[in-house]
Amino acid sequence: MSKQENEEKKTLFLLDGHSITHRAFYALPLLTNDQGEYTNAVFGFIRMLFSLTDEWQPDRMIVTFDKKAPTFRHEEFADYKANRKKMPEELVPQIPLLQQTIKKLKIPIVSEAGYEADDLLGTLSQQAAEQGYKVYIVTGDRDALQLVSPNVNIMYTRKGLSDLVIYDLAKVKEKYQLPPEKLIDMKGLMGDSSDNIPGVPGIGEKTALKLLKQFDSMEEILANIDQVSGKKRKENLHKYSEQARMSYRLGKIKRDVPIEIDFEKCKLNKYDDNEVAAYFKELGFTSLLDRFEYQLDSAGKSVEVKELDQAELPDLADKIAKEKRFAFALKMESGSRNREAKIEELVFAFEDKSNFSYQVEQNQLPDIIKDILEDSNSEKLVIAAKEASLALLCHGIKLNNIVFEPLLAFYLLQPSSSLPELEDVISHELDLSFEEVTSDKILAAEAANLFKLADSLTENLKADKLFKLYKEIELPLIKVLAEMEYNGVKIDQNWLAQLSEKLGKRLDIITAEAHQLADEEFNLNSPKQLGEILFEKLGLPVIKKTKTGYSTNASVLEKLTDKHPIIPLISEYRELAKLKSTYIDSLPPLINEKTAKIHTSFNQMVTATGRLSSTDPNLQNIPIRTEEGREIRKAFIPSRKDMVLLAVDYSQIELRVFAHLSGDDKLKEAFKTGRDIHTETASEVFDVKPADVSADLRRHAKVINFGIAYGMSSYGLSQDLDIPVEEAQAYIDKYFERFNGVKKYMSDTIASVKEKGYAETLYGRRRYIPEIKSKNYHRRSFAERTAINTPVQGTAADIMKKSMLAVYDALAVQNYQVNILLQVHDELVFEVAEQDLAEVAKLVKKEMESAAKLDVPLVVDLQIGENWRDKKDYEVKL
Repeated sequence: MSKQENEEKKTLFLLDGHSITHRAFYALPLLTNDQGEYTNAVFGFIRMLFSLTDEWQPDRMIVTFDKKAPTFRHEEFADYKANRKKMPEELVPQIPLLQQTIKKLKIPIVSEAGYEADDLLGTLSQQAAEQGYKVYIVTGDRDALQLVSPNVNIMYTRKGLSDLVIYDLAKVKEKYQLPPEKLIDMKGLMGDSSDNIPGVPGIGEKTALKLLKQFDSMEEILANIDQVSGKKRKENLHKYSEQARMSYRLGKIKRDVPIEIDFEKCKLNKYDDNEVAAYFKELGFTSLLDRFEYQLDSAGKSVEVKELDQAELPDLADKIAKEKRFAFALKMESGSRNREAKIEELVFAFEDKSNFSYQVEQNQLPDIIKDILEDSNSEKLVIAAKEASLALLCHGIKLNNIVFEPLLAFYLLQPSSSLPELEDVISHELDLSFEEVTSDKILAAEAANLFKLADSLTENLKADKLFKLYKEIELPLIKVLAEMEYNGVKIDQNWLAQLSEKLGKRLDIITAEAHQLADEEFNLNSPKQLGEILFEKLGLPVIKKTKTGYSTNASVLEKLTDKHPIIPLISEYRELAKLKSTYIDSLPPLINEKTAKIHTSFNQMVTATGRLSSTDPNLQNIPIRTEEGREIRKAFIPSRKDMVLLAVDYSQIELRVFAHLSGDDKLKEAFKTGRDIHTETASEVFDVKPADVSADLRRHAKVINFGIAYGMSSYGLSQDLDIPVEEAQAYIDKYFERFNGVKKYMSDTIASVKEKGYAETLYGRRRYIPEIKSKNYHRRSFAERTAINTPVQGTAADIMKKSMLAVYDALAVQNYQVNILLQVHDELVFEVAEQDLAEVAKLVKKEMESAAKLDVPLVVDLQIGENWRDKKDYEVKL
C-alpha cells in the first residue's frame, strides 16, 4: 500500500513491545542516564516509534506486552519456551521504564494474564480490521506473519531497528508459496526451536512446504500419511501426530482474547509537550527534544536586580542579619586568577526573590563587604565557591559558612559524569530555561534560583545518604583548598634553568649518538622516520604495524631493547624530552611574577573516586621514580629562608584501608603489630620465613599486594612481574588461600555492586558502575576491578580530606608560622618556621593519624628539607 493510499484510510499501528524492546537492546550499545539507569532499549524503542509516526503518520497506536504469568500454552506444554535465555540483567529494569515512557506519550498499553503479546496482536488486529482500519503490526517475530490479511500487514524488523520489511498477502505468498493461515500448519510440522515447540522430528521448513503444497493442510497430511514419501518420515508422522497437533495449537495465534478496546481513544499526539520534554531530559534523551514544542519557565522570570551603591550596603547588611541566609556570586574579569583576581561585580540573592548587585570600582571592596562575607552567623549559598573564596582571599576576605555549592552537590550525586554548566543543572533540576535571560543577568538568575536548587539537590543527597559527606567533608574543604591555592609554593627558577640546560645538552648528545648508530640524521621525534630507520635500514624485527606505518611505542621499544644499542637511546631520549617539555620548561611560565610562586589549582570535582587532582600545573604526575624526575622536585622550596618544608605521608594507607574493609585477620594483625606488610605477604605466598625474604621476593609481594587491592588479573600480574600467567595465577591463589578474608570481601563487593549499581566508601561516597552487568567480558572485568578498588581508593581519599580539615582547624587556633602548600597522592606538604617545626610536626602527626578509626592504625611518615627533593626523616613522639 502506498503512503497516499494509507492516508485515505484510518490506520492503526500495533507494536509488539517485548520484541521491539529486545531488538532495540541489542541494536544499541549500553547507555545509562545520570542516575546510572540503563536506557539503550528505551531510547531505541522510542526513536523507532517516532520514526514510524513521522514516516507513516498513523491515526492510532497501541503497544502490547507479555505478562510474567504462565499462558495457556504453558498449561498445555510445560516445556514451552523452556530453552529461552534469561532476559539480560541490563534489560530487565528497562521494561517498566519503557512502559512508563510509553504512558507519558499517552499511547495505550495492552497486556493480559494468560496470553502472549502475539495473541493480543492477533485479537486487536482482527477487531480493528473488522471496524475498517488498515492495521500494521510492527514486530521482529515471524510468527506474526500468520496474521496477514487484506487489511492487516506486518512490518517485520529484519535487522536492527531501521530495516523494516512490509509483508502483505502477496509478499507472504511470494516468500513461502503459502497463504498466511497455512504458516500455522507449517509450524505444527516443523516446530520452532526458539519457542521449544517440538513439531515432527526430521521435518524442516523445506519438507513442510513440500508436504503442504501436496496435501494443502497438516490434517490432510496426517490423514494420508501412507501417501507421504520416505519410510522414516512416515514413521515419524505416525509416531508424532499428536505432537504435531499440539505444536499446531501452540503455534497458532489466538484472535479471540476477551479484551475490548475503543480504538477511537488510541489517537496519537495527545501528550503534553512540556511534560514529555522534561521527562526526556531526565532520561538523558536530549537528541529527541527538538521534536517537542515546549516552553520551560524562564530562569530570569521575576529576577529583578537592584544595583546598590556603597551608601546602601548597610541596608544589605541589615537584611542579611535578619534573613540569616543568602545566595552569593561574584564576577571576575576574564583571565584573572589567584593573586591577580579582579572582581567586577558581587551578586546577592534572597529567598524572598529580592536580588542585589554591587559593582566593584577599581577592584576595591569596602570593609562592610568584608564583614558581610566573613560573618559566620549567616548561611551562604555560593556559586563557584572555591574560586570565589580564592578571589576574596586576594582582598583579605575569608568567606565563611558556605552551606551550599551547586556543582559540588551535583558532583557527589553523579561523580562519573563530566561537570556541566550551572545553567544546565538549574535547567534540568528545576525545568527552567535560560534562553530569555540576557548575558548581563545570567549570574543574578543563577543566584536567585540557588534556593530551589539547594532544596532539590539536598533532597537527592539525603536520599542517597551523601549529605553528611557533603556537609562535613566536601563543603568545609573548599576553604582549605582556596587557602592552599592562595599560598602557592615558591619555585627556584635558577635551578629549573640549570636543569633545562643540563637535559638539553644530554638530549643533544643522545641525538648525535643515535645519528651515528643509524649512519644518517633523522628526527627522533618522528615515529615515521624512526620506524624507517629501525625496521628498514637497521632491519630490526617488526613487532607491530599501524595504519600509518610501523609502531614505535614504548611496548615495542621494550621488546627490542636487546636487539640494537640505538633502542635504549631512543627510550632515554623520549623520557628526558617529555620531562623537559612537560615540566621543566612548562613550570616557569606558570610562576606568578609578584609572588615568585606557582599557584596550582586543586580540583575537588574531577575524579570518580573522590581523590583531589591539580592543574596548571598537574603536580600529581611529576615523576619520582627516576633521578631526573626527582630533580624537578628540588625546585619546590619554602618561601622564607627561616622555613623548611615538612612533608607528611600516609604509610601504605590504601593497604591499611584494604585490611579494614576486607576484615582479614592476618592483614590486620600485620599492621597492628607493625610488621612489614610486603615481607609478611612474601612469607605467606612464597612459603619462606620472614627473615629469609629477599629484596626481590619483597618486591614481588609488593606488586601482589597492590595488584590484589586493585583487582588485578593473573595476566596483569604476569606482565608486571614478567612471569608466566600460570605462575601469576598460582601466586594469586596462594594469596587468597592465606588471606581468605580478602577473597570473600572481593566477591561480596562485586555482588553488592551488581545489586545496587554502585560502589561506596566508608563515608558513603558513591561511584556508579553500570558496566559490571555488561555482556562484554573485558568491560565487565574492568568494572569488577573498579568495584573492588573504588571503596579502597575512595576511602583513602576521604581520609586524606578529613585529615586536611582536621590539620587546618587545629592550626587555625594556634599562632604558628605555617602554611599548607600541597596535597599530592597520600602526602601533605607544609612550609613551617624552624622555631615552630617540632610543635607543628607533632600536631600534624596527631591529627592525621587520628583522622579515621579503622581496625588497623593509621601511620604517617614525616620528612623535612630545604626543598621537596632533599628530605630527611623527622622523628616525632606523641
